Amino acid sequence: MTLRQRAAQAQHAHFLSKTGHSMRSKELRAKRAKLISDARALINGETVTAEQNTQFDAMMTEADELKARIDRIETAEAAEAELAVQVAARGEQEGRGSDEQRDRETQEVRVFGAWLRGGMDNLAGEDRVFALNQARLGTEFRAAQSTQSGQAGGYLVPPLFADQLLVALKSYFTALDLFDEITTASGAPLPWPTNDDTAARAKIIGENTTIGTGDLKFGISSVLAYLYATDAVLVPWTLMQDSFLDLDAFLRTALATRFGRTLADDLTVGTGTNMPQGVCTAAGVGATTATVAIGYDDILDLQHSVDPAYRQGATFMLNDMTFKALRKLKDNEGRPLWSPSIATGAPDMFAGSPLNINQSMPDIGAGNKAMLFGNFKNYKFRNVKGLSVVRLNERYADALQTAFFGYARFGGGMPGAGTAIKALQTGAAPAPGGG
Repeated sequence: MTLRQRAAQAQHAHFLSKTGHSMRSKELRAKRAKLISDARALINGETVTAEQNTQFDAMMTEADELKARIDRIETAEAAEAELAVQVAARGEQEGRGSDEQRDRETQEVRVFGAWLRGGMDNLAGEDRVFALNQARLGTEFRAAQSTQSGQAGGYLVPPLFADQLLVALKSYFTALDLFDEITTASGAPLPWPTNDDTAARAKIIGENTTIGTGDLKFGISSVLAYLYATDAVLVPWTLMQDSFLDLDAFLRTALATRFGRTLADDLTVGTGTNMPQGVCTAAGVGATTATVAIGYDDILDLQHSVDPAYRQGATFMLNDMTFKALRKLKDNEGRPLWSPSIATGAPDMFAGSPLNINQSMPDIGAGNKAMLFGNFKNYKFRNVKGLSVVRLNERYADALQTAFFGYARFGGGMPGAGTAIKALQTGAAPAPGGG
């Protein structure tokens, strides 16, 4: 069976298992859409009372809570589908049949779980040999990332654990799904070709006329990878001895949250100096508002600052507070710019394009890039294979706890001049009526 057939089989199995969840998600989306429609009806009149505004805000809060529930359901479904495809793909790439692949991953998960609970002393025979090899690989990975000596080694986690952690990362930082993900085997600088040929044109020539020459302007930009280490995750010994605790899942969630918080900031507003250059930092300013308030004309200016070639698949990115300030905006025909989605898995739309909420985006404020628009596949998210976990047995022994921390290499950047994604920068003047 080919890789594509295995992936299709995995997706079909996932589809059959998720039908109940999808129906629930669809019902919640319909309920949310009606709630938003009713809320808008309250403020559509020429005069709006304070009581109507208060009621509108309360209904919007309820709509936000429904959106959070919908996102949890659909994120879980997407995670299951993605993992099923990845497991099938890994078996195909490594030349193993489905049964052999399941046996391999069962061993990986079992040995990793035993190592988490008791270290190497908790393993014997073939499982111990397997674990020692993973620990050796983890130590080699870490040594290759640092010039410091005397650092403890780590356990190179099973591929399934790494896949699940990345899925959890994406649920924490949804913009990762928008970026172009590049997975590399090592952390060496990744050269990326750039090309600026915007000034070149064709011309009409006469017979027997010499054709002029023009060189394509190629450049090279590097997408670097940086070593990230999480804060320690402390686990009491009593919990580790409790068979009801899924230590694997507990640790994965804790590491994903720690990595996620930092990556969300770095891949959004990172300076590019000793850290990734964030997408907001890399984006060129496409439009600037006259005041700190954002109006419909500003949204239009931002959209049209992006070359039509990059508007295909373009998305808006902003934080939740900015979205809250904009969701009452209407176009010149009185139609709301925000359109909540009813279709399962589909994002809300804003001014005709998908909307992504990224809490690491700057707030509306003088000189801030409060909103981005463009095709985010032009931003490169780099993920280096080799996620490892370190187990600290003695440091917290007096508190009857064992500590774990993870380390991995990630990077990001937008090669080129930042023309594919543009920012709306807010002006310094106060909003009308703001004093």
